[in-house]
Amino acid sequence: MSKRAQFTKHGFRNLLFFLLLYLFISPVLVDYPSIAIVAHSLLSLALFFSVWAVQKNQNYRSIAMVLLIPVLALYWLGLYKIIPFDLLSAYALLALFYMLLIIAFGGQLIRSHRIDLQVIYGTLCLYLIIGLFWGALYSLLYEVSPGTFSGELLKMPQGSLLTTFNYFSMVTLTTLGYGDITPQNHASAALCQIEAITGQFYIAVVVAWLVGNFIADRRNHPQK
Repeated sequence: MSKRAQFTKHGFRNLLFFLLLYLFISPVLVDYPSIAIVAHSLLSLALFFSVWAVQKNQNYRSIAMVLLIPVLALYWLGLYKIIPFDLLSAYALLALFYMLLIIAFGGQLIRSHRIDLQVIYGTLCLYLIIGLFWGALYSLLYEVSPGTFSGELLKMPQGSLLTTFNYFSMVTLTTLGYGDITPQNHASAALCQIEAITGQFYIAVVVAWLVGNFIADRRNHPQK
């Protein structure tokens, strides 16, 4: 079986589309209760397509499919505050779900030695999933102890909490550090520090890996 066959056809491309759609559109919509449901639906679609992008013959896909059901159920219940601690549980399961995707996608990319569009899509998806993983961790930490972070954006409605921390996570992952949200204790500061290191490490390693595999592929399969 060729290395290309490891990837579900168009799996990473579709996932990247919905991830970008969610990240770009949700910050605009969550402040308006009448249309905020669209933003939350985009997240649900991104989570669904993330399972579809996991390699079929991996156990991770089955685990992700089973985990996705309680993740979505608790997330939607948490939005409407139907049961106690539902948001807390949703953020915890969401972080676990993202961690599973990081392991699965990372393994798929490492085993691929041919650089094609699916691999490029996969590396971009993995980078965004890493950012969303930390966003879920920050949301979980803030839900447990609201004093762990401070900033003007956190004074906005509770429904935008995950979107706010997704933004903060992407800013931290890329080491931009605008300062509009800041950690207020050692635990939250440590998470931010680890994420910033992870972001720089990912970019350095992935770029080197892509270039190295591309050069090796050209040498092994020279163009006629």
